[in-house]
Amino acid sequence: MKLDILALVALLPLAAAHSSLITPKPRNAIDSELPEWSDGKSPYMWVENIGKDGAPCACRNGTGVCASAQTCLWMSVGCSIGCKECDGGDAGPTNPNRHDRCGGGMKATNNDPATRTVNRGAEAGSEADWTKFNPWRAPGHAPVYDPCGRASGSYKATAGKGEFTNTTYAKLGDLGSRVLPKYDTGTVWKSGSTVETMTSFRAVHGGGYQFRLCPLESNLTEACFHETPMPFVGNSKLMVSDGRIIELNSVDVTNGTLPVGGTWRMLALPDVAGAAVHGWAFEPPCHEPGYPNHPPPFPTQGNCTGDWTHNVTMYDYLRVPEHLEAGAYVLGFRWDCETSAQVWQSCADVTITA
Repeated sequence: MKLDILALVALLPLAAAHSSLITPKPRNAIDSELPEWSDGKSPYMWVENIGKDGAPCACRNGTGVCASAQTCLWMSVGCSIGCKECDGGDAGPTNPNRHDRCGGGMKATNNDPATRTVNRGAEAGSEADWTKFNPWRAPGHAPVYDPCGRASGSYKATAGKGEFTNTTYAKLGDLGSRVLPKYDTGTVWKSGSTVETMTSFRAVHGGGYQFRLCPLESNLTEACFHETPMPFVGNSKLMVSDGRIIELNSVDVTNGTLPVGGTWRMLALPDVAGAAVHGWAFEPPCHEPGYPNHPPPFPTQGNCTGDWTHNVTMYDYLRVPEHLEAGAYVLGFRWDCETSAQVWQSCADVTITA
C-alpha cells in the first residue's frame, strides 16, 4: 500500500520546484522590504509548526537571516524545448510532462545519461524517455515568459504551491523585467575575478542552471543574457541539512546549449520523489542512510536529497569576464528543470569595476 501511495505521489502535477537566488540578493526578493516579508518572515506558511522554514521560499545563507521573500515564485510554466512560447500550464500536467507542448518536434540535445538527472536508464528519444521535451534536455532552448521570471509562472496561480501573493511591488502574472525595480544591494565585482553566488533549491525537479550578465541600460531579454554567460570556476559546494559544507564533483554541459557553447551546470541534488518505485537517479553527493534501496519516505528530506530541501544551499563560483566595461549590470540566474516543463529565474543588480 505504501509503495502504491509513493507511485501516485510521483505522478502528481506538482509545480512547486521553487528556487531562489540568495546572493547577490535579487530584485525578485524586493518584497523583503515589506514588514510581513522581512527577515525571512512570511504572511503565511506552507509547512506549519516549523517556524521560518515553513515559509514558501525558506532558505539558509549560512551567516544570517535569509530574506528571500517570494523569489522562488518567479518562473515560467508550461515550457517545452523548441517552442516559441510557454503555455502557462494549459497543455496538461507539468510533472511529469510526457508530451511536446507545442508540437514543435525539437529533439533533445542533452542525451548522455551522465548529464541527465532522472530516468537515466531510458534510451534517449524512446517512449520510455518521458523528460525528452523538458527544458534540461536542451539547456537554454525552452522559451520563457521573461528572463527575470513571471510571478506565479503564468497568468494564473500555478498548482502545487505556486500562488504568488500580490504586494505593492508586483502582482500575480507580472513580468519581472517590467515591474521589478533596480534593487541595489551593494554587490561589486571586479572584471576577471572569481565571485561566489548562493542559491536555494527548495525542492528538486532535476535539470541544471546557468548564470549570465546583461548591461543594465540594455533591454533585459534572453538575447541580451545570451551574449555573456558566466563561466563556472571549479566545483560547486553544498551546505547540507546539518550545516556541513561539502565540495561536489560538478558536472557541466556545453553541447547543444543556448547560448551556443555556454556552460550549464547539472543540479547535483537527487530527486527522491518516487525513488522507492523508480530507483535513485544518481548517487547522493553526501551520505544518505537509505541509499540506494531505501530513500527517505516522501516528503521527508535526507541530508542532501529530498523533495523539499528547505535547508540546503548551493555555492557556485563564477568568473567575471575580463572584456566587460566597468558599469552596472544585471545578473540573470536560470534553472531549466528536467522532471517538469518549468524554468526558474532571478535577476540581481551588480556593479562591475575594471
